[in-house]
Amino acid sequence: MSRVLSEFAQTMTTDFAIQRILDHLVRQIVTVLPIDAAGVTLISPTSDPEYIAASDEAALRYVRLQAELGEGPCLTAYTSNSRISIPDLTEDLRFPRFAKRALEEGLVAVFTFPLRDGDLGLGALDLYRATTGPLGDLEMAAAQTLADVTTAYLRNAQARVDLEAVSATERDSLHALRLVDRRKTDELTTIIHELRTPMTSITGYTELLNETGVGAFNSTQHRLLEAIGRNSERLTALADDLLTLAGLDEGSVQTEHTCVDLCEAVLAAQSAVQPLISGRQLTVEFEIPSAPVLINGDAQSLERLVSNLLTNAVKFTRDGGWVSCALTSSGGTALLEVTDDGIGIAEDEQAQVFTRFFRASNAQQEAVRGSGLGLNIVASIAQNHGGKVSVISTEGFGTTFTVELPQQLRSPSETA
Repeated sequence: MSRVLSEFAQTMTTDFAIQRILDHLVRQIVTVLPIDAAGVTLISPTSDPEYIAASDEAALRYVRLQAELGEGPCLTAYTSNSRISIPDLTEDLRFPRFAKRALEEGLVAVFTFPLRDGDLGLGALDLYRATTGPLGDLEMAAAQTLADVTTAYLRNAQARVDLEAVSATERDSLHALRLVDRRKTDELTTIIHELRTPMTSITGYTELLNETGVGAFNSTQHRLLEAIGRNSERLTALADDLLTLAGLDEGSVQTEHTCVDLCEAVLAAQSAVQPLISGRQLTVEFEIPSAPVLINGDAQSLERLVSNLLTNAVKFTRDGGWVSCALTSSGGTALLEVTDDGIGIAEDEQAQVFTRFFRASNAQQEAVRGSGLGLNIVASIAQNHGGKVSVISTEGFGTTFTVELPQQLRSPSETA
């Protein structure tokens, strides 16, 4: 009995198919107990039996006979949650129609055990014998043990089925949400492109007026033209940021990844922000290794990541301060650190700095221009490259942003 229980449990832990659990139960129980056949039925309160297993054709007929007549020890054990012992069908008056038909087919004794989990009934196990006489206490206990073990594993099997159904529903819901998000992104992209056209025109005409109108405008008119141009550039930059985020959300960058030297991306970003640095009284230092720091990524996006961090550092550092950009690598990870001694970020606001449109309170107080998208773009680019970005800051004393990216240790030509 111990061997059979061990084999039974081992089989069911590796195979959760409900029908196979029941088939294994009826086959094994006939080899253990002094019975001739066994049958088991899973019963639904609202429908016909969902699963039936039988050790042979006779047992199958006995199981179906109870369903056909609507009476029998199996159904009663299921509804009453108690086992039923009938050592001799000729002497038991509880199931007259079933007893009459069963006796005609040679069935004499029936022993039934409910499959039940607390208040939830699952079905019942029937043991059939062609000779009269009770089962001993140990044999009844063994049958009950097999019924209880079966109940436990049936519940696990059903839980797995339910989980798979929920997972399928969640996959469908996720797919629907992605379609909605894709339509939203497409609509946003279309609107931004439509806005860029008139903004480009405004910027172009403003530049034309400045070039051809020298001497024709007074100082007030010049200031107005400069304000128009400045705000047109801000709107264009905002549109560019929104388009970048839309592309990152769609994962378009990931499809274009190649082997990129992050050193070159830092140098390109340095060149891009040089005009902003030139107009300031700042000490700006770059520390770039002589050996390539290879990243599997998109060069343009990585340059955008570095330039956004540098632009932020310059904007939030007062004249007379300093900014540093250091690139290193360690243990297969590229580390980019952009540090400044600027106005810093309040501790209770640091968790929000990578949120879209978030702007620190001290940045708003000092009227530092920005859309609140730059750092969100940095975080999105880092994530799309399998990396992450973190911040350490003390308000009034400066900030350090650290980007960690997985390094490609060998170039494709070296690997070949």
